[in-house]
Amino acid sequence: MKCDKALTYLRIFGTTMFGVSLLVGISTAYIMGYQFFTTARNHLSFGLYGAILVIHLIIQSLFAVLEHRNMRRSMETPIKLTKSLALCIAAYQEDPAYLRKCLVSVKRLTYPGIKVIMVIDGNNEDDNYMMEIFREIMGWDKATTYVWKNNYHHRGSEETDEMYAESLQAISRLVLNNKCVCIMQKWGGKREVMYTAFKALGRSVDYVQVSPGGRRGWRVGVHKDPFVLSFFKRMVPEALCMYCSPTAVRLMLFTEC
Repeated sequence: MKCDKALTYLRIFGTTMFGVSLLVGISTAYIMGYQFFTTARNHLSFGLYGAILVIHLIIQSLFAVLEHRNMRRSMETPIKLTKSLALCIAAYQEDPAYLRKCLVSVKRLTYPGIKVIMVIDGNNEDDNYMMEIFREIMGWDKATTYVWKNNYHHRGSEETDEMYAESLQAISRLVLNNKCVCIMQKWGGKREVMYTAFKALGRSVDYVQVSPGGRRGWRVGVHKDPFVLSFFKRMVPEALCMYCSPTAVRLMLFTEC
């Protein structure tokens, strides 16, 4: 652990010194204007300033090649699929075609034990079509659904404290004991929808992915983790990167994301 920290500090120091020395060298060469050779009427010349720029370009290219080799090696190294993962989809009056594409792309994931939770912001009859699409795509025998008259921060006027507590426990049991869950709840906005998924999951999974519908793109909260990058590259069929926001569902090559 101490060795890793020391190596990190050494790299930071080395990178800083390299940048400072390069800046000083370029500035000095530019001010001095020293030329190694020049043609008549100065149509072509090569000096100290140009030499420093060329050296810098070569060093940068070398670092890029080494980094590319390291990335290829990391992708070839077998990974242990031991982390638990949950995908949370926030839905609000989504286009049926886009919602189908979103759920189809999620269903094609082959990660073991992945948990899919879709929370619908609204529990009126006009919102039932989203739950029906979820059942159809995820499987009638695998999808578990629940229509919640309230949400975590708003309860009905006729609901007692005991009834409200029972509904909270029912939501938690539903999410913890099933792999594919769709919840319709009282309208409360995007924040309320995401809160339901996080609150019900608690600490039951290692990684949670949620995508607000207003954003374009599948945003991974732990995207800097090599495990997650390798997961998306290997587990998604045909190397597809998915947009989990149903209103902005697109399918594109992983290398273009």
